[in-house]
Amino acid sequence: MTFTPGPRTARALSTALLGAVLALTGAACGGEAETESGTASSSSPAPDLGQSLDRIRLTEGASYTMEDGSGGMVTIRLTGHEKGDEPSVDISVAPEEGSAAEHTLRLGEELEIGGEPWRVSEIGLSGSSSQPSSATLTRGGEDGGE
Repeated sequence: MTFTPGPRTARALSTALLGAVLALTGAACGGEAETESGTASSSSPAPDLGQSLDRIRLTEGASYTMEDGSGGMVTIRLTGHEKGDEPSVDISVAPEEGSAAEHTLRLGEELEIGGEPWRVSEIGLSGSSSQPSSATLTRGGEDGGE
């Protein structure tokens, strides 16, 4: 006896194949949904911890405004950098009323912002406009604010 597939069998196989494709597509989409909803991904960049009361991360081309000790505002800006054996950064400090002061600082050096010492704790240099240079300032200078 010979078996010849009829239209029902062909339709059943087509339906099964379509179901398998949809299941695989759904599984693939489900994985992307997890990534978008906050699940960590190995290709995502490390989060920028941003500003805190004792730490400021300046990015070249962006200003940061903070309150000084007397209730006024001070604008801080990373305006440039110098590469080399001992890299340095140029930081502009502009009080709300008055002119900006430009400071050229190396790693570990301090400047006064709003009446408090801030130490350059990190310098990140880049030659690319897609990833600007950065500097991290830590409040309290050498003694860590204690």
